[in-house]
Amino acid sequence: MSEKQSINRKKISENISSETLFTFTGKLEYLIGMLRDGIKPRYVFERLPYKDYHYIVHVKCFCDIPLGKIKSHLEWFGNYGLGIKRSFLQDNGTTPIMYVHEKSDRIFNNIDKLTLDELKKMPSLPLLKRHFGWDYKEQENGEYDKKQRKFYDEREWRYVPLETEIEVGKGMTIENGIKLAKDKNLNSQIKIKPLKLIPSLIEYIIIYDRKEFEELRKALEDLYKDKNVYEEMLSKILIAKQVLRDF
Repeated sequence: MSEKQSINRKKISENISSETLFTFTGKLEYLIGMLRDGIKPRYVFERLPYKDYHYIVHVKCFCDIPLGKIKSHLEWFGNYGLGIKRSFLQDNGTTPIMYVHEKSDRIFNNIDKLTLDELKKMPSLPLLKRHFGWDYKEQENGEYDKKQRKFYDEREWRYVPLETEIEVGKGMTIENGIKLAKDKNLNSQIKIKPLKLIPSLIEYIIIYDRKEFEELRKALEDLYKDKNVYEEMLSKILIAKQVLRDF
């Protein structure tokens, strides 16, 4: 291998962005649902690092990370996911968020003088997120794992539908905010049209274990009647256990 080839390979291996945006979930049935029904925004709770303000909004979150760096995301967000072409999501308004802290003066200057109604009219509000803080992951038994995380490592992009409404407030704990967003997802009629995914937009399909391959294969066979499309979708499957082991 020439020195030039070696340098080029090094550059490729050190990419920190991708032409693919990833979204993760905790169950195979949710993954199949995205393939069948499209990308559906859900309520999320965000607490701002200033004056205990928070907001709840319909969004769908994605990570702009190369395939070789998704290990920590699989471990925290779930071992199932899709890699979707960034160009498609970007054309539909998906955009990088802004990570902030309590000293982000250009964002929070005079924000405490705003009424809550004025606050929720801030165009950038649903794109603001703490750069560091406590995060919570729900377990099967309904309890939550809790740890401090550097959120900016997620390199998050968000799809925020234009028709979504933003709820704002002050003084709610993160635990109660997450529970409120969960209840709204369970009990509210979400009328926002999902982003439908045609096969050519999907770069990767991630499942946890090879034992689940047959269930996914049957689902793909039902979804894609064209044999060539079906076989192409099969070729996009990745096994999370191998990624967790080898990277």
